[in-house]
Amino acid sequence: MPSKRISLLWALLIIFGLTLAACGGATPTAAPAQPTTSAAQPTEAPAQPKVEPTTITVWDYYGESSPITPIVDAFEAAHPDIKVQVESLDWDSTLEKLNVVMTGGTPPDVITLDMTWLPTFAPLGAFADLNQFAHGQLNGVPLEKAFSPGALKAMQYNDQVLAMLYDFDVYALYYRADIFEELGLDVPTTWDELTAVGKKLGDAGKGQYAVMPDTFHAAQFIYENGGSILNADNTAATFNQPAGVEAVSYYANLPKEGAGYVWSFEEGWEITPGLKDGRIAMFSDGPYYMGILKDAVPEMSGQWKVAVHPISKQPGSYLGGTGLVIPAKSEHPEAAWQFIEFALTKENQIGVFENAGAAPALLEALQSDAVNAPDPYFGGQRTLEVFLKAMDTAQPFPYVRAWNQIDEAFTAAMEEILFGDADVKEALDNAAATIDDVLSSQ
Repeated sequence: MPSKRISLLWALLIIFGLTLAACGGATPTAAPAQPTTSAAQPTEAPAQPKVEPTTITVWDYYGESSPITPIVDAFEAAHPDIKVQVESLDWDSTLEKLNVVMTGGTPPDVITLDMTWLPTFAPLGAFADLNQFAHGQLNGVPLEKAFSPGALKAMQYNDQVLAMLYDFDVYALYYRADIFEELGLDVPTTWDELTAVGKKLGDAGKGQYAVMPDTFHAAQFIYENGGSILNADNTAATFNQPAGVEAVSYYANLPKEGAGYVWSFEEGWEITPGLKDGRIAMFSDGPYYMGILKDAVPEMSGQWKVAVHPISKQPGSYLGGTGLVIPAKSEHPEAAWQFIEFALTKENQIGVFENAGAAPALLEALQSDAVNAPDPYFGGQRTLEVFLKAMDTAQPFPYVRAWNQIDEAFTAAMEEILFGDADVKEALDNAAATIDDVLSSQ
């Protein structure tokens, strides 16, 4: 069968040759043409949406003499991402609106707050802890160096910093220096001396010490006698204890001894009419009253001076003023804090004195020549040194939610004592019982 093998072999060779021809002998064909492209041209990035600045709302109760509105333009220039909308309110309207936003609605971002309101609102959690932004500092300065010990105490509640003190209020003695010189009187430093000087002034027909039927002034005498308004844990009244009764009795006896003149608020909240007509030659009040004197009785320039108030056992005064707070529900707390820091620079704190006539709380501003310069109205005296000394021992009213009721009950008792000749101990006991009931229900 060899012929079949040959035929098969030739067949295989032919097939193999054809395969090689197909694989290697064919003419290569051109690759398909690729589409031509030009180099990509750079394009502009899509426009980013414009970021609108944050707008914060500030409630300002200073009125026409505001130190807040003059700093807004400078703040916005330094912080172009923040706009400030100032709502100018009076004292009463601010308190009224604050009560409203506590129950609903959108609060502002910064509030000028009377520090006597803090006892009412602090226990309600109304304000943010500013230390979460400050971290113990104000414009890079430790808080304990920026403010006096008394100011720091007033700003805190339950280990939180709820307010930055903007201006402060403590009481000192205002007296007619010209009349003292005329009668050869020394400035009183004790209660006994206050009574003696008041009598001499009254006997000479030159005025007396102003006795005011309110908590602010009566509390000063209680503090000076070592007493207090409430106990240490703010659960019960203590002004009806011996130190308080003795202090209020002394205060109420000043008119009876011919040393004091009882000022009725029916004549107005300001005693300037009594200064003009000579009924009052001594009174106790805060540094803001220097501005009132200059505006109301400019003709008395050079006749007044101030001194630390006479004491019984120790110095004492209520401590108040204006604080800057951020509501706990503020929508822009970080921006609000930037505004507060700006308001509390040395330059802008000096503006508090220049624009509002109030005493700035920042020590650097308070001790500056611009603020503590000799005051011609007060005979060239550096008056704010006196108030700064008084601040060292001043204390804020107790931080309790029921403070308004306490104030009302105590003031009512003082009116009964001064105008109704009520027994001091009995009137204070009745007020204390009312207050204890209120505190027990909190």
